[in-house]
Amino acid sequence: MDSAALATEDLFIDQLTLEAMAGQHERFLSGRDGGQRLNLALRVGKGLRFDNMELSDAELRGARLEQCSFVGARMLRANLFGADLRYADMRDSNLSHADLRGAMLRGANLENATLVEADARSGDLVRRLRGGALQRINADNETGLPSANMRGVDLTSAKLSSQTLRATDLTNAILRKANLSGADLSYCTLRGVQLDGADMSGANLSHCVLHGAMLRGAVLTDAEMDNADLNASVFDQSLLAECNTTTALLPQRLDRLDRPLREVLEGHRGWIQSMAHEGARADFSGFDLSGQDLRGFELSAAQFSRALMVGTQFSGASLSMAQFDHANGLDADFAHANVRGANLQGATLNRAVFRYLRADAVPIVGSRNTIWPTNFSRAILDGASFEEGSLVRADFTQSSLRSADFRGARLVRASFLDADLTGADFRGADVLHADFRGAIGFDPLSIEDAV
Repeated sequence: MDSAALATEDLFIDQLTLEAMAGQHERFLSGRDGGQRLNLALRVGKGLRFDNMELSDAELRGARLEQCSFVGARMLRANLFGADLRYADMRDSNLSHADLRGAMLRGANLENATLVEADARSGDLVRRLRGGALQRINADNETGLPSANMRGVDLTSAKLSSQTLRATDLTNAILRKANLSGADLSYCTLRGVQLDGADMSGANLSHCVLHGAMLRGAVLTDAEMDNADLNASVFDQSLLAECNTTTALLPQRLDRLDRPLREVLEGHRGWIQSMAHEGARADFSGFDLSGQDLRGFELSAAQFSRALMVGTQFSGASLSMAQFDHANGLDADFAHANVRGANLQGATLNRAVFRYLRADAVPIVGSRNTIWPTNFSRAILDGASFEEGSLVRADFTQSSLRSADFRGARLVRASFLDADLTGADFRGADVLHADFRGAIGFDPLSIEDAV
């Protein structure tokens, strides 16, 4: 039987009643007179607005709250056991230490939410019928987080064992020390995810995309890795002994290049200088270049797609029109490099150094008024430094730039459309005609000193 059939007229709640109860709950939390803990257990409130409400310690067990909005709500330690939160908007909410066991979150939007030490394991919500028999209320509904948007969510030390997260977008999520043992993560997008120390023993990671993921210290004993894409990911070599990676895509060692690295670099320089008549274009797609010194090299139009480049030195290199899509350049150094017109779409470049970078758009020869912008769209650039760089018309659409440093940078007509700029520093930057529409965490005061 569907849980809706169990609801009676007095279980429904409207927006005005909710707001009155929320006010009583705030007084309850602060110890003031007239306070009462918010209790919506088994209540029905489809489409209600909980935005920015203080709901810590609230009782929401078994509540039917489909398509409700919880944007920015504080729900610390809230009891959401067996709650129906399908297609709810929970962006930027705080659910740390919340009880989400058995909750239904299919299609929910949890982008940039915080669920530190939340308990989201599977669970059954039951009620006693007349005669003493027990009936599972959510028997006809799928629990878990399948197809949810969890981009940038913080699940540090969260309990997700045996949970269903199939086809969930976890791009740039934090899952350090999370318990994902036995979880179904098949077909998930795990790009740039921090999984250091996470327990994924027995988890299903089939067909996952893990470009730029951090897996140091992770436990993958008996994990299923069928066709998982681990290109540009960072992991301990001992990981390979814990699970079957026969069909998984892994970063390739440089000794698998068809020629020694220096010969590849020299051949590429000849290819550029002869306008492709001599030499050969360098293709490092899927290779591990971590720690390599490529300072000052001519690498224009070279291929670095899905390459692993942790700590790689590119300072002063010519990289115009190069392809870095979905590469991992954690802590890489691009200072004084020329990346004009390069494609860095979807790359993970946390803490990378781009000081004095040359990344202005490139005019297309023979085409009137047509330009080719440097593409950082959907890249993960948290903590990256762009100080004094020239990035005219650079495209940062939907990129993550948390705590990025743009001091003194030239950003004329740059696009930050729907980017995450939480904590970004634009002091002294030239942002004339830059597009900040839809930017998350953008503080206009951060550019009051800009040119």
